[in-house]
Amino acid sequence: MSSNSAQRWTYADPSWARIAELLPTVIISAEAGDEVANEILHESVLELADSVKAVVQRLGLCGEDGNDHFPLVMVGGVLEANRRWDIGKEVINCISKVYPGTRPIRPKVEPAIGAALLAWNCLMRELQGDSDT
Repeated sequence: MSSNSAQRWTYADPSWARIAELLPTVIISAEAGDEVANEILHESVLELADSVKAVVQRLGLCGEDGNDHFPLVMVGGVLEANRRWDIGKEVINCISKVYPGTRPIRPKVEPAIGAALLAWNCLMRELQGDSDT
């Protein structure tokens, strides 16, 4: 694929899902020793970790000294373990170097179900609080 056709493919539909579908191919190439594929994976880890660190800092999740504990929910296919290249683990390692209070969580249910359970728990606490008065 020429550079020009690769650019056309990339920008024809720039959805993350479409780009993320390339991950297994990039991982296989990296494991086979392809330097470009390894560089893509390393850069992806750094970019994702930088994005998370910016959110953590902006929201003050790490506390004033940067050492407070906070949950880091790991969801999405890109963050799942893939053979030797575990992008999620690498992202956690990068974030933990700066914020040692990072507590990664890998949910056992889909994010929408988790959100519904969280809302249900909040509602039940409110209702219990109303009945106590």
